[in-house]
Amino acid sequence: MNFRKILLYSLIGFVLSGIFFGTILYFTVFRVPKEVSNYVETYKFHLGSFSTNLSHQRSFFKGEITVETTDKSLLKNLDEKNAELRDQIIKTIIGQKPEDILNPEGQQELRQELIRIISEVMASDKITNVYFTDYIIQ
Repeated sequence: MNFRKILLYSLIGFVLSGIFFGTILYFTVFRVPKEVSNYVETYKFHLGSFSTNLSHQRSFFKGEITVETTDKSLLKNLDEKNAELRDQIIKTIIGQKPEDILNPEGQQELRQELIRIISEVMASDKITNVYFTDYIIQ
């Protein structure tokens, strides 16, 4: 083969390799994703104050609970089913042991359990969080 042909094919291969690897490098390393606004409007419903014994007779829970949802129309239903919600929440809290809900992991488990129960009562998957605005265990 002629030296010029070898040089030409080498140059073409080098350019194509540079384009190929440059494209891969651009899409994997240098490309910065656009700012995505993932803001979802949420609504809060205050369920009120809860006072109940825990699983041990000498242990007592007192707290206020607020429910967060992404569905504004669910607020009216939360108000209508307030008595049923309060009953289910009290049943759940009564079954807890004080040592379980005094640590952060136990409190998070209680929060997840309350979200599950409220979602079941409301027949909705739009309940996003439960907040303890007051939380006392004696």
